[in-house]
Amino acid sequence: MNDKRDTILSNGSSALLGLALALAAQSPASALDAFEHALSAYEQGHYQSAYQLVKHSAEGGDAQAQHILGVMYRKGLGVEPDEYTAFDWCKQAAENGLLEAQFQLGLMYLQGEGVTEDEEQAQQWLWTAADRGYPQASEVLQFIFSQDFTVGC
Repeated sequence: MNDKRDTILSNGSSALLGLALALAAQSPASALDAFEHALSAYEQGHYQSAYQLVKHSAEGGDAQAQHILGVMYRKGLGVEPDEYTAFDWCKQAAENGLLEAQFQLGLMYLQGEGVTEDEEQAQQWLWTAADRGYPQASEVLQFIFSQDFTVGC
């Protein structure tokens, strides 16, 4: 199983790894079965099956699952691409304390992806992520302030 996880990471599919973490909150045996099923579906390009595995958890408030759904909607994996729905799921995950989602939400506000551009909200979420140790958030904030960056200019 470690070989499969290494393959996922090397392919840049951190969302699927997040799926494994979200499923780990379930019972160990069912989480492992669900992960194996999701991994198999994902590798075969059956994104709708992977989507179905996390939807219930996301609706139940699981931040990892919410973030995964956001990524799936953003990239159109198993669902029709929808930046507004992607934003909504990402925001829920961020509000539930998921660090990666807090960073992503800051970028979405900064770029106006699924939401009206809002530099104040962008900076708030980026500061939250940076304060919690997310290095990319600190880098984005440094860039914003060093370039006298303003949204829309």
